[in-house]
Amino acid sequence: MADLRTLSIFVKVAERKSFVRAAADLGITQSGVSNAVKRLEEQTGTRLFARTTRRVSLTEDGTAFFERCRQALADIEEAELVLSEARLKPSGNLRVDMSVAFGRLKIVPQLRAFQAEYPDVRLSLTFTDRYIDLIEEGVDVAVRLGVLQDSSLIARRLTTAQYRLVATPGYFAEHGRPKSLDDLAKHNCLAFTARDTRLTRDWRFLVGGSETTLTPRGKMSFSDGGALCEAACAGYGLAQIHDYYLDTEIARGKLVPVLDRLKPNPNPIWLVYPPTRHLTPKVRAFADFMTAQFRSARPSRADIE
Repeated sequence: MADLRTLSIFVKVAERKSFVRAAADLGITQSGVSNAVKRLEEQTGTRLFARTTRRVSLTEDGTAFFERCRQALADIEEAELVLSEARLKPSGNLRVDMSVAFGRLKIVPQLRAFQAEYPDVRLSLTFTDRYIDLIEEGVDVAVRLGVLQDSSLIARRLTTAQYRLVATPGYFAEHGRPKSLDDLAKHNCLAFTARDTRLTRDWRFLVGGSETTLTPRGKMSFSDGGALCEAACAGYGLAQIHDYYLDTEIARGKLVPVLDRLKPNPNPIWLVYPPTRHLTPKVRAFADFMTAQFRSARPSRADIE
């Protein structure tokens, strides 16, 4: 089997199409290059180059061998670089963009532990609910909800967001608990409206394995998820809100979920970053840390049941 040095010389000759230029690039003699190629051809029992006084070109077999050798050497280089970067201490400025509510409620509380583990990483956090161009805006990592629109990004699943229908115990004591979707017509259903379009977001439910929607009808609408949650906590009516707003209030008994048997499929939440040949230590550290934090926070099957 040929050694890596010999294969590297062969690849360099194939790329440069010249023994002379390959020798100059590698910093060795032309005879050293010629002898390495000769040994390789003897070991493989195959003529790899067609030589004339004016040019060097790959044979058909040489072309096939070259492509595989070049890829193998690139993979080895990649593996060595991964090991080298693993020894580097994550440092420098890390720009992270995330949705306003999820970032404030679920990412920010994790940052003290992250900074304690990686004190040389400086975090620059931006909060927006629009889809930004990471490369254009110089962002290293983004947290995104739902179906990803840009398939060119590297994505790691962080957690999920589940819509739940809630109200206060006091509201239910006064107005009763809905037992079906038809019962919702008798209730004050608090709506969420998008800031840019001013359109009301339909409530989603899973009925008989298929998703159905319902437009909430009530006396109030809100363009901010936090305000909608506050209104529900104040007893103004029913609201369908992502669970990352609600988990603390439900645990305290301030809000009570209803029609949970009809809750829709959860939305995935992702960490995304631009594709690069070599992931920087600071991005890898943040992605690994956050996925581990959310993985440990997921309830077990026993907790759910």
